Amino acid sequence: RVIEIKLPSTAWDGAQEGVEALLDRWQVAEKTVVTKGQVLATVVLVKASIDIEAPDNGWLENIRVKEGESFADGTVLANFTAS
Repeated sequence: RVIEIKLPSTAWDGAQEGVEALLDRWQVAEKTVVTKGQVLATVVLVKASIDIEAPDNGWLENIRVKEGESFADGTVLANFTAS
């Protein structure tokens, strides 16, 4: 089962319209096996740093937003395959 990894919509609460987030760092590489709750990436939004955790046990399948790239609300950051 493939899961799209996105910044939770609640993280955008209070952000001004048109604000983008910055993918600061991928904490794991593609094809790395991870456990549920493990931090996959760190994102900076409105001067706050937010960790994105693995939604289940599995692996990070396909990184779609590279470190240092900005992205808008609803953008798929990566695909994740649950085991």
